[in-house]
Amino acid sequence: MSKRMILILEPFRKKHLELIKNVIKDDFTIEELSRECNKKLLKSKLKDAEIIIGQPPIRLLQNPQVNCPNLRFIQMTWAGTDQYTRSNMKFPKEYVSLANASGAYGMIMSQFVVGMILTMMLNFKYYHTQQQERVWNRRGPIKSLDHAKVLIYGAGDIGSTIAKRLKGFDTYTIGVCRNTEKQRPFFDELCTLKDAEKYLSDADVVIGCIPNSVETEGYLNEQRLKTMKSGSVIVNVGRGNFIDCMALDELLKRGHLWGAALDVTNPEPLPKDHPLWSNPRCMITPHASGATFEHLEATEDLLCDIVCDNISRYCNGEEIRNRIY
Repeated sequence: MSKRMILILEPFRKKHLELIKNVIKDDFTIEELSRECNKKLLKSKLKDAEIIIGQPPIRLLQNPQVNCPNLRFIQMTWAGTDQYTRSNMKFPKEYVSLANASGAYGMIMSQFVVGMILTMMLNFKYYHTQQQERVWNRRGPIKSLDHAKVLIYGAGDIGSTIAKRLKGFDTYTIGVCRNTEKQRPFFDELCTLKDAEKYLSDADVVIGCIPNSVETEGYLNEQRLKTMKSGSVIVNVGRGNFIDCMALDELLKRGHLWGAALDVTNPEPLPKDHPLWSNPRCMITPHASGATFEHLEATEDLLCDIVCDNISRYCNGEEIRNRIY
């Protein structure tokens, strides 16, 4: 009898592959494919895979009885699930379970967010530009994060870890989430998306790390951006379409907002002629806050823990962690 197969589509470190092998023991064989592998090879391996670790294109999951007849579980290495949950194509949830990697990214993304906030508040961006120009000038007024009021759109793992980090600055944090009855440590207050708008005018910092949905798409439009407190800072590490980037550029130019730090944009990447590129009040990074492989080993350790835990759960017939379908 041939062994069952796990297909890995990400460049795990050798030590992590060994941990995965220890979990599956002799029940499975492992096949690894690089991200650059040709489509024909990927399609052929999909036919034999029972578990996939990574993000196979959803178009290859169509007609599952033919294209992936043995597939039963996809363990994503991303926290975001848009490519499956918001696709025009159907995910075969009748046959295949899907889990994301929520819990792997709060640690590093929270550090990234704090760094972005401080960069904007303390004028680090301007000083870096001055260094390149060999200019020795003080930029003048700065802002303090100490005791700031922070509105965080998204109170899951990432938002909660950001709130935890901000407690070191004695901030007052408000978390926006669906379920305000759930215990969410590190937040001083919780509200739903419907009620969040009333906090915009009083927040010193607004952070976007909320999952993509019909309700959140284009949420921070021109009207809501105008509602934000004068001199406030906005950071977005969630989904680019959460913010109207053209409206944001205009509000920054008017000086209504102190600054913006965007790790995600709409569209992404921004076209080279987009005005935000040259807006001195805006800092743009290339969707790097939650980068995993070949960036930070500690994030890969957390991800491997989730992968191993869920493969063990799958093999033992237990409830899958972070299950989407």
